[in-house]
Amino acid sequence: MAIGVLAAFHPQNSQAEEFTGTDFLQRSSQDQRGYVSTQLVMASSIAARIKPDLADCIGNEFFDGTGMSDKGFEKVMQRVREFQDFHPSSVLVIVIESACGTFN
Repeated sequence: MAIGVLAAFHPQNSQAEEFTGTDFLQRSSQDQRGYVSTQLVMASSIAARIKPDLADCIGNEFFDGTGMSDKGFEKVMQRVREFQDFHPSSVLVIVIESACGTFN
């Protein structure tokens, strides 16, 4: 339910093969933040089913009591700026796994 609500307010307007960090960086900060937050919630939901400790780490690394933290957002954005030729979701997986461990 929560994912559906987030998707309604932060639609993901991207093509998997053509969308890159360069495209992402041209979006407004609000759109970037919504995209990253939604992706992190989805990653955490997946992790909760297969590796609860990974989900806990995602929560601690990227969120605070009010939502995605500024520090967590900047951690992701720094890497997106560094790897602009790649899809932001791919970069996000690397950021998560660097901070918290692998999904497998």
